[in-house]
Order: sequence, then structure tokens, then C-alpha cells
Amino acid sequence: MNEQLLGAFFLVSLALVFTPGADWAYIFSHSRSRRDALLAVAGLLLGHLGHTLLAAAGLSLALSLIPGALSVLTLIGAGYLLWLGIATLRNLPSGLPGPAVTDPDAEALARPSMRSVLTRGFGTSGLNPKVILVYVSLIPQFISAAAPWPVGVQAATLGVIMLVNTALVYSALALFSVRVLAARPRVFRRVSLASGTLMILIATVLAGEQVIVALA
Repeated sequence: MNEQLLGAFFLVSLALVFTPGADWAYIFSHSRSRRDALLAVAGLLLGHLGHTLLAAAGLSLALSLIPGALSVLTLIGAGYLLWLGIATLRNLPSGLPGPAVTDPDAEALARPSMRSVLTRGFGTSGLNPKVILVYVSLIPQFISAAAPWPVGVQAATLGVIMLVNTALVYSALALFSVRVLAARPRVFRRVSLASGTLMILIATVLAGEQVIVALA
């Protein structure tokens, strides 16, 4: 692969990472503390890492050649985002100021578990149709069979570029959102409400698009 091709993919992937979507909404909904926000980012990165490994193994490219595979994955991703959005709305914080929590056990029970945050983050990016399209549709366009690098190495390199861009942008976004929202319960509640609503809207639009395509 030449440097120009890698540079072009770097810019395209960076633009995609900066585009708000389900991943951003998931980070915002966990911005009450630095621990939760960074765990959310870690979970999202695990999803991207999984896609990178699949791309390096050639499975993403093979998947793109199966008729209807993308549509099925999009519907699965839409279903997951719908469930996550509803769960976010059902677990909205009160947004009301109150006395500081002094009981460590009570504080621990009020926070989501590390496994929960990581698992949901993994599912959010792993089943995010936008992320799937990056690895299944976008990355293959930057791979050349005539290049001196093996196809798997090219795919892995592009996947790592996407992963690094995502890690940098999402970590900065998480730290920024915590600084803005952690000390503002009412604002955090509104942002969580908007995040859950956004997930549901994205899921609805994605599912609707697939229904329209199927009926056309």
C-alpha cells in the first residue's frame, strides 16, 4: 500500500469517527463519571477490534459478497440499538441534586458494573451498522490485490488506523463530556434522554430503510 492511499483512508476514517451516532450517544449516556465514560469507550473499542480481526482474516470481505448479509446485520444492529435506547430511557437518572453519597457500598450499587458497560459498548459498536459498513464496504475499496502487501495485512493496517482514530477521538470526547456533565445532574439527565432517544431514532430509520428496500 502506498502512503497516499493510507493518508486518504486516515482522513476518511477520521471524518467518520467525528460523525455523531450511536457510539457517541453511548458515551454520553455514561458520562456521569470518568470511570464509566472510559469503560464505555473501552467497550466500543473492543467492538472495533473485533471487526479489525475479522477484516484481517478476510471474513469481512467474504461477508460483503453474500447477498442480503448486510441487510440482515443492519436489522440485527437496529434491533440492538432499539433495545439499548429503551434501556437508557428506562434508567434515566433523576437529575435532582442531593447530598453526596458517603456509603461506598451504596455508591457501588448505584453504578453499572464494569462487565455491563463493557459488554454493552462492545455490542453497540460491534452491531453498529455504520461501523459494519466501514469494515465491510469501505475498507475493501482501499485494498489492492496488486499491492506488495498481502490482502490480510492491508485490511489489518486499515483496521488499526480506524481503531487508533476511534480511540483518540472517543477518549477525548469521554473526558470532555465528563467534565461538562458529571457535576450537572439535570444536564446529564437531559443528555441521557437525548442519547436514548437518538438510539431509538437511528434504529427506527435503519429498520425502515431495510423495509423499503425489501418492498421495492
